[in-house]
Amino acid sequence: MRRWVVLLLALSAGLVLQSRAVLCSETGGSVERHFSAEAPFLLKSAAEAVSRQLNTLDRDVAEAARRLSDLDLKHDAAREVIRQLQERHADIVIDTCTVSSQGVMLLVEPPRYRSFEGRDISGQEQIKTLVRTRQPVMSRVFQTVEGVQAVDLEYPVIAPNGKYQGSVSAIFQPWVLIGNRVRDLVAGMPVEIWAMQPDGSIIYDADPDEVGRVLFTDPKYQPFPQLLKLGRRIAAEPQGRGSYSYFEAGSSRVIRKDAGWISLGLHGTAWRLVSIHPAQEAPAGGAAAFSRKAFRSLAKDPALIAALAREDRQSALKRLRQEALTHTGVYSLSWIDARGVNRFGYPVQNSLFEVDLYSQPDAASVAIVKAIHQRRELEYSGALVEGGRARYHLTPVLDGRKYLGSLLWIQKEE
Repeated sequence: MRRWVVLLLALSAGLVLQSRAVLCSETGGSVERHFSAEAPFLLKSAAEAVSRQLNTLDRDVAEAARRLSDLDLKHDAAREVIRQLQERHADIVIDTCTVSSQGVMLLVEPPRYRSFEGRDISGQEQIKTLVRTRQPVMSRVFQTVEGVQAVDLEYPVIAPNGKYQGSVSAIFQPWVLIGNRVRDLVAGMPVEIWAMQPDGSIIYDADPDEVGRVLFTDPKYQPFPQLLKLGRRIAAEPQGRGSYSYFEAGSSRVIRKDAGWISLGLHGTAWRLVSIHPAQEAPAGGAAAFSRKAFRSLAKDPALIAALAREDRQSALKRLRQEALTHTGVYSLSWIDARGVNRFGYPVQNSLFEVDLYSQPDAASVAIVKAIHQRRELEYSGALVEGGRARYHLTPVLDGRKYLGSLLWIQKEE
């Protein structure tokens, strides 16, 4: 499960929620988000991005149901409605269809799926729920009649006289929807994302090989009891924090990882969003504490200045690594160029890589960008995007009179 900002999907009827925020005023949708003010900034940003996409899709399926309410669900006019719905969300929606009151697929778009018209899906759980409640429903991942693993978002179609006519359906794959909204958000950040249903089925991960595995039963995960225990907590609790040991991304080395999770949901189906970040390793015994004096001295180091001036990333990163390994109190040492781009840092798991801080809305980035623009030092205490708090120390680097950018020292607050 790579380095994670984890997205865990879970069906959660009747969960006791400690904190609630409903994303309605801005998008007009009905996705609920549940998290405390202390939740990591990047985790909340991921929840908002996914919520916006779900709300948009939910709103458009609801509008399709309204437009279909006075149409024959087998008529060409109805086909035009579902065609427009599918095309509007072609990046995530596999197909759309009208379903009869008896649970038979009437019309299906796009054309390559029309061969499934006439298929009886009345036995599917979300159709049973829809017929019983006459309320919109979003399923868990299941094997559709089209032969794909996907989620079904259904809205009832109610005629003007109040008669239940059937429903309109949009089939989509969560790993596509989540990936589209989160991939760019976490690019260069020290976090990643995956997703799981309450039965343990993984429905999103940055590593496609993880998708479809079942956390609680797959042999790959059985040697990691802490992971299994945490997974069951995440499935049962709407928010929380924990830690476990698992493979480092892209290697066979087992490392400690910290996790924090929050929730969002739609029509009775809740999605857990969990940020995962490698735990900070204990400093070497006997190492001296890093200080402001040592930090300012590093910014004036001729070898480092020369490496940064010629954009010799390897030499500059080696110098930052040397300082970080020989001192305590270094959560991250990184280089931000004069354009406000956090180019690289050490250790890798705590640093940003090629991230334009001007595009980041978190408070720490805003403060750093202002100091970069003014070419001055900065002392700032605030939240880390991956969770927790830290002190940020910024000092300019000059090559003669030329401003190259600034060094950033992050000191984790316990």
